[in-house]
Amino acid sequence: MTDEELEQALQELQESLDKLPDSDSLTKPERRRRYVLLLKKETLLRIKEAREKNNKHDEFTNIANYGVLTAYGDKHPILMRLARAKFGINL
Repeated sequence: MTDEELEQALQELQESLDKLPDSDSLTKPERRRRYVLLLKKETLLRIKEAREKNNKHDEFTNIANYGVLTAYGDKHPILMRLARAKFGINL
């Protein structure tokens, strides 16, 4: 993933998050979708941070995590709980 692709993915995720209604009025599927989008965004930000610090290990780890989120995030809620624990995100 190039820096341009990373920035584009971050922008697309933010646009998707902006399209969702307020968090108080979300349905269960919308809450799950928001949760997945926030995890993806957090992972992309961690990739960006690792690149800025030239930390290849963290960069590759987060790229792998992003791949799992992209492939299975919307389909498997249990993986989302594991990702939440791994990433330390409170939503």
